[in-house]
Amino acid sequence: MKDTEYIVGVYNYINASPEIHSDSAYYLLYLLDEKGLLDKSAALKLYEDRFKSELTSSDIHQNMIGPFSSTEALNQFAFQLCEELNAEKVSLLSVQEYNGLMESTQTASDFHRDLQEIGNVMENIERKKKGFLSRFF
Repeated sequence: MKDTEYIVGVYNYINASPEIHSDSAYYLLYLLDEKGLLDKSAALKLYEDRFKSELTSSDIHQNMIGPFSSTEALNQFAFQLCEELNAEKVSLLSVQEYNGLMESTQTASDFHRDLQEIGNVMENIERKKKGFLSRFF
């Protein structure tokens, strides 16, 4: 299986359940890779196993991953997902950043390049180390 080159996560700060008067939180809305929309099953499993707390049990949504209390928690989740999928890097963009990028780029290649450079970009250094060492062994 070919490793994922990059992952892009698009998030928003929303109140996902206003009917039960829940607090607003960060939710991951979309996951993309170089081929398009990424299957969320691995991300949902990672969230359930390592990030879901007892307090979030009533706030589950099939189309979103979360809630996350802060951007730091969202960053931790994104980096762990990057490691789990053996991606080279992960970039997190807010919905506003993503929409601005859609409006400002002229070509698909510019859009793909900017997706990897705009937002909070975290590189998977372990993947680079493994790739470098595999040349010798």
